[in-house]
Amino acid sequence: MPKKTTTKKTIKKTSVKPVMKEIPLPDPYCHCTKRKRNMILTCVFTASLLIGMFLGHMFFCPVCPHKAKPHVQFDANGCAVVESIKCPKMLEELPMIDIDHDGCVTKKEMGLAKKAMRHHKPVAPVEEPAPVEEPAVVDAIAPVMED
Repeated sequence: MPKKTTTKKTIKKTSVKPVMKEIPLPDPYCHCTKRKRNMILTCVFTASLLIGMFLGHMFFCPVCPHKAKPHVQFDANGCAVVESIKCPKMLEELPMIDIDHDGCVTKKEMGLAKKAMRHHKPVAPVEEPAPVEEPAVVDAIAPVMED
């Protein structure tokens, strides 16, 4: 048997690829959509900020208009009228509020007491400093030592 010789032919496949330009994708948000989105986000942020401030003022503000404030009336002499004081804590501390113990609570004493009550401190009496005594001058001229 005769021997068959096989020849391999290599065929080069050359394919011509067409040059394609990349087409950009359309922008999912046009300028109108972005503006609407930004306006909605701004409104939501502003509304939540205002609601938070309102709730904080209503529940956590120490000086709110809906809470009863102690209104103390003063007579012509400048003394507090005891019947106008409705706060039981202030009525208990009325003798301590009267710093000079004259039976008359003035506006200044009431202001100091309210300030101390607000900061949860005891009412401290305001004492005037004692007059300082000056030492007596014995000799204006020092004695001269002789040798």
